Amino acid sequence: MDHGMHHGGEVAGLPMAMTGPDRDGLELDVLKVALGPVLPGWPTGLVLRAELQGDVLTSAELTWLDAGILPAAQQQSDSQGAALDRLARFLDVAGWPTAARDARRARDGVAEGADRDEAQRLAKAVARRVSRSRTLAWTAGGIGRRGSGGDALDRVRRWCDMASGQPVEDLPAMSLDEVAALVEGAEVGSARLLVASLDLSPVSAVSAPEHLHA
Repeated sequence: MDHGMHHGGEVAGLPMAMTGPDRDGLELDVLKVALGPVLPGWPTGLVLRAELQGDVLTSAELTWLDAGILPAAQQQSDSQGAALDRLARFLDVAGWPTAARDARRARDGVAEGADRDEAQRLAKAVARRVSRSRTLAWTAGGIGRRGSGGDALDRVRRWCDMASGQPVEDLPAMSLDEVAALVEGAEVGSARLLVASLDLSPVSAVSAPEHLHA
């Protein structure tokens, strides 16, 4: 094969990897990748474009598709039900489907009010299980740390408190540029957990043009 293939070009219409220096001064393949606008547990309409160098993302950029064509269901307030919904989406990404299912059952029960006492018990049970999980602490701890907002684990535990009906303080707003800076240097799996730990929606972008609520 033409040795030029290792420095870019196309094969069967697909772009080949370029090379570039990594943080250790080595030459690694650089692939252009995109996540979104539709992925399990991913904010609908959010697109992450970056370069994948080795196993980390660089040159990350985040944008929203036209917010006018996105589902109105994304417009949720900081309620117990919304916290349970966010928690379920994060647990899907974290690979904990049974806890995600219980969070959704509790969310639906809280919303419908058919057996509110049972829904509250389930919400508190799943919140307690998630917040105390050592495996989750090992997986999400340290990812996407940002000042007083903490890391991904801190944000998820905050949702657990909300899901249990406890009052919590508002977190500082975060712009997409700030999220992109957190994604910089992360592995793809960590980047997905990071994004899943944030409350991002184009609705927030409309109400506050330069910031998104985290």
